[in-house]
Amino acid sequence: MELNNFSQSPSLIYQQIAQKRSELANIYKKELEKSTQESYDKVNISDNKYDEKDYNRVLSKFKNIDSETKIHEQSHAAGVATTAPISYTYQIGPDGKLYATGGSVRFDTSIPKDEGSANVKLEQLKDASSSVDGLSGADAAITRTANLNKLLLQSKQENTLNEGVNYEN
Repeated sequence: MELNNFSQSPSLIYQQIAQKRSELANIYKKELEKSTQESYDKVNISDNKYDEKDYNRVLSKFKNIDSETKIHEQSHAAGVATTAPISYTYQIGPDGKLYATGGSVRFDTSIPKDEGSANVKLEQLKDASSSVDGLSGADAAITRTANLNKLLLQSKQENTLNEGVNYEN
């Protein structure tokens, strides 16, 4: 990421930061996975009572959940400024590896004093929180809050415009 290019928009810079944070989270996951594998024995299919079809079905589910979780959280993080790297919760799969089964993104929810910038940021928050299929309760709450704050700003702007109008004939 090049910081000397001042012509980049803040949202592009935030997206690049979110990408780097995601890369760091993946590195952390791999390190955690490696240390976990060293402390746990790998599952040996031939030594247990499960058949290979069950093992592969469960393993496939873990891989799908891991992929869906990462896509979900990264799509949130790409849409708006965040205050921390993506946080994932992991579960050990039947192969002894860690798989992401949940996650969260901490959005920068501070509202700029400039009303134009505030409207833009609230729209970005709304879009980022509702950008994925299968909204969680937290996603929906952020979307609702951003919409309400946007309505409050619009109401404030209308009141400011109406203050200078004389309604008397």
